[in-house]
Amino acid sequence: MTGRSHLLIGGFAVLCAMRWHVLSPEPFSICTGLLGSLLPDLDTERSMLGSRLKFLSRFLAKAFGHRGLTHSGVMLLVAAAIINGLMGPESLHGPWGALLLGAATHIAVDLPTGGCQLLAPLSRSRLSLWPYVRTGGIGEIMLLVPILCLLGWAGFSGNGPLPGHVPPAAHHSRLRGHVLKDISFSS
Repeated sequence: MTGRSHLLIGGFAVLCAMRWHVLSPEPFSICTGLLGSLLPDLDTERSMLGSRLKFLSRFLAKAFGHRGLTHSGVMLLVAAAIINGLMGPESLHGPWGALLLGAATHIAVDLPTGGCQLLAPLSRSRLSLWPYVRTGGIGEIMLLVPILCLLGWAGFSGNGPLPGHVPPAAHHSRLRGHVLKDISFSS
């Protein structure tokens, strides 16, 4: 996928996660989610981020190859565990969680465009999904539009990914007063 496609999908996914109360609704979380959606392609100079950080991009490309360690689901889980251990579980509901979600969406949508070493460093095998889609081609657009429609529908309809998911805040707020004895409004 191109950088613009990664930004669109990562941004929509972060907004959906905020709508579903998985991430806290902070403007900085949106920025880190967008950064996360570009971060895995740091291993190539031709990417949006890699072209701006060529010295790091060249090092990563030489050391791990394109779509290697930076496109690893295992490394995402390790990063989440480290963040959780150092800063606590609440840190994954803010900008750090948005960064990881953006990177996860990047890896997920790269699977039909040539695949990724999803289990790196445990395995160098590339996992690829069918149908194969060429980056930047009409197939990418045909994959991008349904993904964005699905995320848009799910995010704006309020249907979260987990059935019965309860947001951290209470579902009802109560007004108590001498005139309004006990009225409940859904939030």
